[in-house]
Amino acid sequence: MVYITTAPTSAVSTAPAPVSEVSAQARPSLQTRLEAALEHARRLTAMYGSNTMEVAIAWETVDELRKADRRQRQPHLSAFARYCAANPEAPEARIYCD
Repeated sequence: MVYITTAPTSAVSTAPAPVSEVSAQARPSLQTRLEAALEHARRLTAMYGSNTMEVAIAWETVDELRKADRRQRQPHLSAFARYCAANPEAPEARIYCD
């Protein structure tokens, strides 16, 4: 059997739109991507077991998405702000008002 592939004959471009043109609404949310990655990792584990590279990569993706979700939910504090919150008696943590 011989398979022959041909190029599209229409003049319409089939190239994907640049990322800047894709609206934010078209992208799935972080929570949606996390749920999809979790389901994918579970299915791969059921199909191939836990000793394959594909399964390890799938679970690593789940871990990274969970970390990103946690970072998004927690307010970002600078190292100095964390230090001041942990050490309110330190001279650096004092607040002086004019």
